[in-house]
This record gives sequence, C-alpha cells and structure tokens, in this order.
Amino acid sequence: MKSFCTGVLTGCLLSLFLPIVPPFFTVFLLIAVILLLLKSGWPLFAGIAAFLCCWIWQFNAYQNAQHFVLQSSEPLTGIIVGTPKHFAEYSQFQLQLDAGPASGYIIQLNWSRPALTVEAGQQWQLHARLRPVTGTANPGGANREAKALLDKMLAQGSVTLPTQAVLLEQRFNLRQYWLKKVAAAIEPLHAAPLLLALTLGERQFSSELWLGLQQSGLAHLVAISGLHIGLVFGWALLVLRMIRWPISWLSWRQPIALLGAMLLSCGYAWLAGFSVPTVRAVVALMLLVVAQLQHKSLSYSGYWLLLSAVLLLVEPFFALSKSFWLSLLAVAVIFFVLWRQPATSSGWFSRLRVFFSFHLSLTLFMSLLSMLMFDGSTGLALLSNLLFVPWCSLVAIPLLLLCLVAELLGVPGAYLLWQLCDLLFQPLLWWLHWCAQQHSWWALPDIAVPLLISLMFVLIWYYLAISRLVWFVLPLLLLPLLQQIVRPPQWQLHLIDVGQGLTVLLQYGNRGLLYDTGPRFGDHSATAAQVLPYLRQRGVRQLDYLLLSHDDSDHTGDWQQLRAEYPQLQIHTDIAHITPAQPCNALPQRYFQAQLTILDGGSGFSSKNDNSCVLLIDLYGWKILLPGDISQQVELQLLKHYPHLRANVLILSHHGSASSSHYRFLHQLAPQLALNSASAYNRHQHPSAQVQQRLAMLGIPLLNTAQNGALRLDITAQSLEVSAYRSQRMPFWLQKPVGNAETLLTTR
Repeated sequence: MKSFCTGVLTGCLLSLFLPIVPPFFTVFLLIAVILLLLKSGWPLFAGIAAFLCCWIWQFNAYQNAQHFVLQSSEPLTGIIVGTPKHFAEYSQFQLQLDAGPASGYIIQLNWSRPALTVEAGQQWQLHARLRPVTGTANPGGANREAKALLDKMLAQGSVTLPTQAVLLEQRFNLRQYWLKKVAAAIEPLHAAPLLLALTLGERQFSSELWLGLQQSGLAHLVAISGLHIGLVFGWALLVLRMIRWPISWLSWRQPIALLGAMLLSCGYAWLAGFSVPTVRAVVALMLLVVAQLQHKSLSYSGYWLLLSAVLLLVEPFFALSKSFWLSLLAVAVIFFVLWRQPATSSGWFSRLRVFFSFHLSLTLFMSLLSMLMFDGSTGLALLSNLLFVPWCSLVAIPLLLLCLVAELLGVPGAYLLWQLCDLLFQPLLWWLHWCAQQHSWWALPDIAVPLLISLMFVLIWYYLAISRLVWFVLPLLLLPLLQQIVRPPQWQLHLIDVGQGLTVLLQYGNRGLLYDTGPRFGDHSATAAQVLPYLRQRGVRQLDYLLLSHDDSDHTGDWQQLRAEYPQLQIHTDIAHITPAQPCNALPQRYFQAQLTILDGGSGFSSKNDNSCVLLIDLYGWKILLPGDISQQVELQLLKHYPHLRANVLILSHHGSASSSHYRFLHQLAPQLALNSASAYNRHQHPSAQVQQRLAMLGIPLLNTAQNGALRLDITAQSLEVSAYRSQRMPFWLQKPVGNAETLLTTR
C-alpha cells in the first residue's frame, strides 16, 4: 500500500512539469496499464498511472463542460451558492448550474443593479456574456486559473438581458440563515471579523488585518482547517466518552463516540462552507476514524502517504493549490518532529522545554517552506505561535464554539458569552494590528530553489542523526544564503501585471520608484490587490518617488494608500487635484546611478492622455521609455523635439492602442523590446492588430502582461535580461501558449 501511495504522490509531482495534458483516450490505456502493473507486482508505477488517469479524466471533463458553456447561446439555469457580494454598482455571485452537460459546475457572474436582491439558495434562469476565468500573474499572487479548476468554476462574466432573468425558486438556505444570525449577534464586537472567520469561515478582513496575519505568521489560525476541525473532533470525543453508559452498552461507547465526533466535525465543516482546507481535514479525520473502528494502527509515514494518495485521487487538482502542499508538508513536519522528539511527562520544566523545542523545529521547517513557496518568511512566526496557538486552542476557540452552539440553539444570555469571547480574542486582535505595523517579512525573491532544498535536507539530516559533519556542511550551505542577503543592490525594472492599467517599478535593492499605480474601478483596487503585495514580495521597504502620468483611474489607482504605506513617498504629477505633489518636471534627474528625464511633448492638448508625463530612464547606457497614454500626435512632437531619441526598451503607449505607436515613432526609437500592460479578453482589444503588425514589420519582439504576466528586466552594465513570470509558474500545462519569446537577453 505504501508503494502505491508513493506512486500516486510521484505521479502528481511529475504532472506539474508536463507541458500538456494527454488526450482523453489515454485514460483507457492507463486503466489497462494499472491492472497489468498491479498483477505484475509493481504498485509504485501503478500508483503513478492511477493519478495520471484521474487527472486526465477530470481535466477533460472540465474542458468539455467549459466548451459547452462558452459556445452555448441558451440561458443559464442554476442555484446561487456561497455568499453573494454586493457593491455600489453591481452584485457578484456564483451560480451552480443544475442542467445540461455542465451541471454541477460553477459560473461567477456580475449583475449590474439587479431588480431583486441576489441571495444564496435562489434558482435563476438568465442570459450572460461569458469568458474563461483569467487573472493577473504576479510573483506571490494568486493563480486564478488554477483556483478555477479547483473550485470547478468554468467561466466568469456578466448578466445580460436583465429583463429576461427569471427567479424560478427561492430555496431556504440554513447556512445563510445562521450566517446572518451570527453576523448580527457579533457585529458590535471589536473582534467580529475573527469570530466570523472562525465560526462560519467568512473572512471579511480589512487590508490591515490581512497584512497582520501575514506578518505574524498566524494566517493558519484564522482559516478553518485541520487545527479547528481537530479541536471540534477532540472536544466532542471527550464529551461523548464522559457520558455514562449502561454496562451492557460499554462495548459500543467507543464506536458511537468516534462516529458522533466525526458527525459534529462534518457539521462544522458544513458551517464553514466546505472550503478546500475543511474538506482535507474531514478526509484526514475519516481515515483515522475508519482505522480506529477496524482496530488498526497506522504509522506516521503510512498515514501521511495514505492521506496524500486519497486526496489526490479524489481531487487531482489539489496539486495546483499552494495551501494544499503547505498543509500537507506541515503535517509531515509535525509527524517528523514528533517522531524525533516524543513528548515527555517528567515535570513541568521538561514539558515546557519539549513544547518550545517543538515549535522552534516547526518554525524552522515552515520558514524554509515559506521561502520556497512565497519568496520570504516572517521573523515573528515563532513568537506568534508560542503565544497564540496554545491560547486559542485551549481557551479562546473552545469558548467560541460554545458561543456558536448557544447562538444557534437560541440559549438565553448567549450575548454575554459573545462578549466574554470578544475579550479572549482581544489580545490576538491587538497583536495582529501591531504586527501589521512592523516590517517583519523577510523578502528573498531571487533566492535559488536548490539552495533552499539543500538547507531542508541538512535540517532533516540534523534531526535524524546529530553528526559533527553537519556543523561543517551547514556553514557551506549558509554561505550562499548569506550572500543572497548581503549582496550589493541590483537594478531591476518590473512591469507589474495589474490588468487593464499600468504600473512600472524601478527597483534598486530595497528602494524603488513607481510609475503609476494601476487601475481602480468601483470597489476593485489594483493598488491594494496587486501593487502593494508585489512591493512587499520584492522587499521594497522604501518607495522614494511616485510619478502619476495623467488623470485616468487606470493609472492613478489608490495613490493615497501608497502614501499611507510609505509616508516618506514624494509624489510628482501634473494632476491639479492631487496634493501635496510636485510637478513631473521637478522629478530629480538622478536616482542613484539612473538618469531620469521628463520629455517635453508639447502642451495645450485637450486630451488627458496626451498630457501624460513621459519618462526616459537611462541606466548604464540602456534607455527605457515610459510614454504613458500619449497618442500618435504627441509621439510625432517628441520626434521633433528630440531628433536623436532612442530607446532599448519601450512600454507601449496607451496599452497598445491603435491611436498610438506611430510607425515613424517606433522606427526611430528602434527598441530591442516592446512591453505592454493589458488584461486578457479586454474589451478594447489591446494591443491592437495594427500595432502588432507595425512591431512585426520592424522586427521588434513584444511581451504583453495578458499572456506573460509580470515582466522583469534585470539590468547590468553588460546586459538586459527579460523574464516573464507566467512561463515560470507551475504547472506548465496550465499556461497559455504564446507566440512571443518569453525570455530575452540583450547584450552590448
């Protein structure tokens, strides 16, 4: 069995590197191969084939359902699931289809000012304009395409023909009813966001609270997962075992207690909306309960392999989730540390030492995993977990669950329990707000993956056998890590993927200059969702200058939020209503070794776009031009004012609009590379076919964020090396094929 489970895990890892998903007919070949391998005594390879079979089957089923939905002109019929979000201009909800070949799959829809309030449990028939699920691709950001596969979401879009939308049925949704009841009860409390997240899985956190969770390393504490499901199971099992049973029924006490605790744990997972982490935790508990009922003992390694194989065979797309790998590896680390450091009961000091040693070991391993998956780690993780994991596990969360039961049963005086619970969560809330103000995140975005894996193996080696040789090997491996931390600052230019907008970061070590802040439309802010997380991920601790090119919401974004995050930030813009700010031409001409020039394209233009601040960056002789949204008229004016203007790299004007990028302008600049910032499936069809044709005629390669994700230029005196994030993101088979080069190297 272990060999088969190891094969499943191996097949999962191998699938991440495949460039394509094999066609559906290979499923039948794989079934025959599995039977042959099992009969021949090769369970490892049978496990590999079993995973590939499940993966190909489910991916092709998803693709067929997606193709049907995108090509069909029939109205959609389905039930609203989850909690709809209501904004000033539209409502957003998920519709689970209940008819046709795509039945059971989900569509995410926006509805502009619906006539009726959209609520969970409603069954609608409506028309919608759909497109495949796409998202921005930035280091450290979410992979929306992978999440869509995991959530069985086929498409996203907006409701059309609202007058023809028909509400077929309003079904009573018990979870939504209880959600409203609990939310109303805890609304006046200070810790209400934490209480709501830990009871019903609704994480309605402010940006400051999200940042505090990241900086403290306590994000796992407020996401209902194995810890919380395990607590419900443990407390329920304890209570059920304490019930007095007749002597003749004592043999049934253990099975009934196990099944009852399992049932209550499933109920808690249902309250949390059966999110992916809760489903994984429930499956893990079910395996334990089945083993207990059959009086079978499982070793740490056997249980972990069995759990991994079951989860991956049932849902192969778990392999696309970072949280899945993080939780799976966290369980492996816990088992490993418990195996090497068994708990002892000989005195309180010994227990305290074991407790501290356990958390220290766990923090070391998880910090390396965090660096591997998220390009950084927090320095407050050990202290945060030492303080709040015991407090929440033993005191706060048990009382919170008691409050939840009292509220749902309508017990008199439940509000007093909520107030007591609020007091117990106040220290955690204060700690999270304090952590949000600290700079405890150690960003190591360019650290070598083989180095981290080597450090992990050395750490495992140390725990397996304390050998003197470890102390000689460890410094050798730490030297590259130390070099990574103390190396001289490097110049990089980043075109951040903000969708249909623009943000360019010029980075020198931990300092930076920003050109525009991405779009803000309604309640969506790319500044908060993409730009600020990108700056933190890249380790930008001091943002010196912000240049806002012109007064358009897809360029100005949430500039106030940037100023709040970086109080020393100096803003340069010609937008009159942004104060305090200095004009564009007051931007310093030198930024360390970089020469900054604001080009004069003329004045008196009626269009806001034509009044964009045009920035030319000259670094080591490499010239990078950022023209904002200027039109061809201003481009030709620039050629008159600067007859010798050249650029090695050009950010396309106005996102590649047909009204920009004049042929003469491109011909004189003669860039070795053109970059563009636009969103996939944008209604403006940027970059336009005309601009792409001009670039092709001049032999200028084009990289677009819609297909390539965030683009990074590593700038040295000898070369410009350009890399695209999307092509580096795993799994490789999920990436869209593009016709342009994704990695270019320009040298002198």
